[in-house]
Amino acid sequence: MSELKFHWFLPTAGDSRNIVSGGHGAAVRSTGSLREPTLAYLTQVARAAEYNGFDAVLTPTGTWCRDAWLTTAALIPVTERLRFLVAFRPGLIS
Repeated sequence: MSELKFHWFLPTAGDSRNIVSGGHGAAVRSTGSLREPTLAYLTQVARAAEYNGFDAVLTPTGTWCRDAWLTTAALIPVTERLRFLVAFRPGLIS
């Protein structure tokens, strides 16, 4: 029997306490402030995901977020076993 593996989302477009507030091209409204996706913050998220037993993190791609490949490359050395899945969309990115 195989074990379940869970993935977390890496907020490379910023993060907030709201369901829709920035990221994925959505404008930040008066619903709250946006936490910038600095390398220090993304490192904290990646380490927290790893510490809490997540197998991997999904790194989004798009014009609204930081470069997924560079972000992933920067976070690999600061984790021990966490894997990274880049959400590459063939045909949408030239």
